[in-house]
Amino acid sequence: MRKSVIVVAVLTFAVACASTRSDSGLGNTKVAVIKPEIELAQISSIPPAARHVEGGIPVHFALRVANRFGEPITLKSVNLQSVGVGAYDVSSTRPFKTKIQPDAEETVEFWMPANVGMSTIVGANGPVTLRATLYFDSPVGQFQEVVIRQVNGMPGRGNNAQ
Repeated sequence: MRKSVIVVAVLTFAVACASTRSDSGLGNTKVAVIKPEIELAQISSIPPAARHVEGGIPVHFALRVANRFGEPITLKSVNLQSVGVGAYDVSSTRPFKTKIQPDAEETVEFWMPANVGMSTIVGANGPVTLRATLYFDSPVGQFQEVVIRQVNGMPGRGNNAQ
């Protein structure tokens, strides 16, 4: 019993150390950086015949990050969570390893699982407010940015809120 407790403690410590490891080698050191510009858009829509269904749906997003810092930054992961009531709910994390050079921008596209809990008048293409937590690494340490954006699957209707 005592050995298993020690093994669990050592494994927990190893996982904790691994999660704070960064490319810079500085871990979670507090860093002062110029914040990147971030745009988030939903680029998929549900076909008219399925707009009022309930259950799981895949949602396609595009995330644009513009690096205004004087050093390269690396997007490590994105966590999306829906906020409040919207067309669907999402709560998932997507890993990345996208390097963004100084004074440059990169756009990444990704799919996230979502759930339509209750059909609304506008259906699954209606507006959703998302809280996006972006985790970055840089030569001076790790940092994160949190943005709240409203997206929807209806082209031309505020889908690219900044």
